[in-house]
Amino acid sequence: MPALDFEGSNTWYASHGLHAYAAKCPPQLVRYALSYYSSKGDTILDPMVGSGTTLVESRLLGRHSIGYDFDPLARLIAKVKSTPISDDHVATALANILRQLEKQSETPKIPAFPNRDYWFDTNVLRDLTTLADAIAAARMTASTRDFFWVVFSSLILSKTSVANARDIIHSRHHHWDHKDVPDVLGRFKVRVAKMRRQMAEFSRFCTKVPEISVRCEVGDARSLSLPDDSVDLIFTSPPYATALDYTRAHFLVLPWMHRILGVTFEEYLGRAPDYVGSEKGRFPREISIDPALSQLKKCTTVLEQLTPASERLAKRIHRYFAQMRLVLIQMARVLKPSRHAVIVVCPSHLRKIQIPTNEILTELANSAGLQLRREYTRTISERRRLLPYVKESFGHRMDLEYILILQKT
Repeated sequence: MPALDFEGSNTWYASHGLHAYAAKCPPQLVRYALSYYSSKGDTILDPMVGSGTTLVESRLLGRHSIGYDFDPLARLIAKVKSTPISDDHVATALANILRQLEKQSETPKIPAFPNRDYWFDTNVLRDLTTLADAIAAARMTASTRDFFWVVFSSLILSKTSVANARDIIHSRHHHWDHKDVPDVLGRFKVRVAKMRRQMAEFSRFCTKVPEISVRCEVGDARSLSLPDDSVDLIFTSPPYATALDYTRAHFLVLPWMHRILGVTFEEYLGRAPDYVGSEKGRFPREISIDPALSQLKKCTTVLEQLTPASERLAKRIHRYFAQMRLVLIQMARVLKPSRHAVIVVCPSHLRKIQIPTNEILTELANSAGLQLRREYTRTISERRRLLPYVKESFGHRMDLEYILILQKT
């Protein structure tokens, strides 16, 4: 059994570092699961694929893969990260983009959106709009254009964003004024150079394994469009319970990328309550426990403890586990008999009350026909924390992940 903490390991090899993403799963953990519980030529599913770590590792290890995510930006990032692109195509497209920028003499039409001038400097708005127009207009293949849209997104959604924001890759970012106005075009060129090296490395690795299929689509893990008994292994890391709001984390790229993502700014924000684990949405006045959850001891105990402290949080947690029950039912349906599902989860604390997510999901999995065979833990590296944490207010920090090895019976 390998050590699963991966302290000091390189998590940015191949295309894994193309774009920042909240709560990314280390690729070594995916590699462990694929190596132990699947074989070359198997089909791997990640129904909540995020930035595509499972798809990249599946490709590198010669497995077919399918990824779904409710978030259209996640789908774009995952698709680009798992699709080898010729560096010659990238070089030619970059030259076309730069020529397009030189030709643009008119003042760009900067998109209007709420709090625009709060989040962006006027010059940054102009330069981002000019760059987006050039990416849309320059000649290149569809997959190469997707690559450059991910470059564009990474300028905004990063630890050192061109937006007036700090920790924007997580969902609770804060306004922050730059000392100097960010050089959008200069940063774009730096990002392209770095991402070209990463994509070139990924492409070289892919030449060492047989050609396999990768599907990446916008989809809902609670209603998978896959046949029964059709996948050999499921690996996924579900969203934390009410801890992340992906629409808030991603919304600042929508004014320029809404066409490529197929959703308007308003529609994107309006979908927030539909995300698994979302904090948003209307709740009934009284808590009415789902009959399927009321039979689960761990789940009902948590709700009973949390309700007196915060009825609002109790309703959120109830909705999270009700939604995860639907996800697990779908996972059990599409998984082949006797095959495995590997789920990476992290318990949390709300109002200093422990939420044993791993234990509750195990209960839900058992009721869906997935039996727990093994359970491992790994420590989340403190070096990857970006913001201070007030233990006195929130309780013990989430620093231990559980790897649940489930088998379809």
